[in-house]
Amino acid sequence: MNVENFIKQSIQEDCPTGDITTTSLDIKSGQIEAKLIAKDEGVFFGHDIIKQAVKQFPAMSTSNTLLDGHQIKNKDIISSINGNYNDILILERTLLNFIQHLSGIASKTQQAVKLLNNPKISVCDTRKTIPGFRKLAKSAVKAGGGKNHREGLSDMILIKENHLTILQKEKRLDKLPDYIHAAKTKNNTLKAEIEIETLEQLRTFDLSVFDYILLDNFKLTDIPTAVDIARSNQFSGEIECSGNITHDNISNYTHLPIQRISMGCLTHSVTAFDISLII
Repeated sequence: MNVENFIKQSIQEDCPTGDITTTSLDIKSGQIEAKLIAKDEGVFFGHDIIKQAVKQFPAMSTSNTLLDGHQIKNKDIISSINGNYNDILILERTLLNFIQHLSGIASKTQQAVKLLNNPKISVCDTRKTIPGFRKLAKSAVKAGGGKNHREGLSDMILIKENHLTILQKEKRLDKLPDYIHAAKTKNNTLKAEIEIETLEQLRTFDLSVFDYILLDNFKLTDIPTAVDIARSNQFSGEIECSGNITHDNISNYTHLPIQRISMGCLTHSVTAFDISLII
């Protein structure tokens, strides 16, 4: 992902023909220092965003910018920006939109990791991201202590309900292990996961070809049984839970015999971290 071009396009979107407000007020140009100030507690993400953003304006520079993953609290200075007054006003909203959203993702991820309180279980993201924003969002998840699930459809096989339905309709469900084995033969680094919705599926499918099992929307009380069935059915990989797992209930999974939890809420409905630009 070319962050510089992404920021350039974002500024162009916000200011295609100039800032009509400063033009109307006849505000004169002048060099000033602005500070990005945290107004909450959490994890910062956006070091490279700030560096690339100020590069769009020749007379602008930044100093003392915090590194990604830095723990911040209310009133902490995230970065100092020196530049032309009008340029800083043009940049302000675009810059804040980026770092507030990404710091929100990092902070929410860290909260989930702390609430889970089990380093043996990874908190993972999903593909539920804003189009074009995925690489940044997933980097913010890692800054918050989480791990990345597959980057996209090209990275890993993930057999979901709709795939199984199609194979069932075409009477090819019994060939599923063969398809997975053939794909892995062509690419020996390829990983495969299957989404499981019932205990009966765990008893029925050949699980030996998979690296991960995703237990989707399982009752908490059924998860230990599901793990036992999977292990007895030749599965030696990692077991993941997903489906309506939130910050309110993630602690219920702390002592379960699983290795991963995936949470769409880390990226699809995150609350922006409160940051202000103060002149």
